[in-house]
Amino acid sequence: MIQHSVFQITQKLFLRKGSALLVLRDRKSGLGDLPGGRMTEEEFFSDWKESLKREITEELGSSIKIKIYDDIILVHRHRVNADNHPCIILGYEGEFLSGETVMSDEHDYMEWVDINTYNPDSLFTEYMLEAVNIYLGRNRT
Repeated sequence: MIQHSVFQITQKLFLRKGSALLVLRDRKSGLGDLPGGRMTEEEFFSDWKESLKREITEELGSSIKIKIYDDIILVHRHRVNADNHPCIILGYEGEFLSGETVMSDEHDYMEWVDINTYNPDSLFTEYMLEAVNIYLGRNRT
């Protein structure tokens, strides 16, 4: 008999300001990150973009104004580092509109990088490096 599994869903935002992409570094792991995070069980049954907006507000501050595009542009899988649970990453693209980005205590580094010249190898590893490279490969001019 097939045993079904329970999966977590993480949503990440490839947040752009023109040709610049916002990259972060996770304070605990020291690894590259993008804004976003895991969805709660209650959020699973609601509009998923609202879950992503909650995470963006938590991580970048309440004054930031962004537009999140409807289409999921990337689906990636990995295991959550802390407890090894299987997890699906849903990647969205978004546009920075206005406001001040304020880094939360979850991150210790934040930078807008040029997607045409940025090399993510020094900051990102494993599944996030692969996801960022896929995004950059699709969006460089």
